[in-house]
Amino acid sequence: MAYEAQGRQIAAQLAAEYGSLNEVRLESRSPWRIVLSFSRGDWTVPSSFIFKFGYSGSGPDCFHAFLQASGWRISKDRIENATEGEVLRRDNC
Repeated sequence: MAYEAQGRQIAAQLAAEYGSLNEVRLESRSPWRIVLSFSRGDWTVPSSFIFKFGYSGSGPDCFHAFLQASGWRISKDRIENATEGEVLRRDNC
């Protein structure tokens, strides 16, 4: 549960700085590279950050909570089964 709370807190912080989240690019798993596109700019998730995709665990749980707190309607399965190169948008989740 702590990871989910962390994801929600990060969502609020990034929304305050960058605006609404419009797109997520899952560019790589080795090394981890996730790019978040907001209404006021992009933010590349540091590879050491908790947000992860493509498996079941705390990283995807935190990332899922972040996306939900950002106003996205997305299932946890979608994050756990995501693949490199996938682009998520509000309208395709």
